[in-house]
Amino acid sequence: MVVYDSASIYIEGATSLCDKITRIDTIIDALMTTALKAAANENIEEYWLDDGQSKIKTIYRGTAQIMESIKSFETIKQLYVNRLNGRVVRMVDSKSLRR
Repeated sequence: MVVYDSASIYIEGATSLCDKITRIDTIIDALMTTALKAAANENIEEYWLDDGQSKIKTIYRGTAQIMESIKSFETIKQLYVNRLNGRVVRMVDSKSLRR
């Protein structure tokens, strides 16, 4: 079992963009669970991510800090998704839309 000091080291350990996106999703899920627990009582909260192969422990001081971390991870995740899929723009003629 691998124990990571931080979530960033856990993410950097992934070998592909898909693995990084999956690891970010796992971290966001753990943070959402922590945010739900912290919503009831605004005090120091910590979360453990233990997927059987690795462990991460992080301590937060309140719900606002947890939510900021979730937003940051979602932004990073979107960057990885854009790298993986590329940006696509679909142009549609306005005459083909129903009015």
